[in-house]
Amino acid sequence: MGYTDGAWEQGSLCTDLQLFLGADQFTDFAAFATLPAAPAAGLIYKVVPAGDASKFFVTPESLLLRSGQLATFGQEAFGTAAAVPGPSSVSGTSGPLAFKQGLPPMLGAQMATVAGSQSGALKKGMQINSVDVIYQVLTVAAAAATIGLTTTTFPGVAAAPTITNIIALGAYGLPTAIGAHPQVTNVPVTTPALIIPTVDTQVVLNINLTAGAGGTIQFIGAVLKCSYNLN
Repeated sequence: MGYTDGAWEQGSLCTDLQLFLGADQFTDFAAFATLPAAPAAGLIYKVVPAGDASKFFVTPESLLLRSGQLATFGQEAFGTAAAVPGPSSVSGTSGPLAFKQGLPPMLGAQMATVAGSQSGALKKGMQINSVDVIYQVLTVAAAAATIGLTTTTFPGVAAAPTITNIIALGAYGLPTAIGAHPQVTNVPVTTPALIIPTVDTQVVLNINLTAGAGGTIQFIGAVLKCSYNLN
């Protein structure tokens, strides 16, 4: 498109993003799991030794969070409460359209003629809808498998960090039976929502795998299934 001083903004989420987090990106804080010396070509995994309980953690660097962009232009073309043509820190300000956007079919209560206009910055960033957990149980059934997904906010000053569950730590049907091949288990987020940081925010994925006595687990990684609106 031609050069312009303006900016194009997207109102609705794209829903098809997948972020693969390989075993090499996870740290086992129990320090049991190891990378094999000579894995098969194209297959990277960490081995949970027999009888051990590995605690895998990762903070996904590929997860892009946005707080929402406020207008900084100096013109007064749209006459909003802040006398600038877009959302600002002044309460009640919005962009020139100011209507909730969405993919049809839309609920009647969300229609612009019913719900009215929206104020503040357009919601941007990424939303985690579910997590695929990938591993293979070998020789003997696993003793346990759990997953948790959290955000931690750091407000600074004299306030303590706040930890919020996206997926509360639990089993969610993660298999413990011996698998002939790597098993993929999808764990959904009950109420997906855009992660919109108002202060410094960290996302932490935790997968705990305990191998049975005499058995091992090959942990391959996890895939974040996400919706996003970055532009």
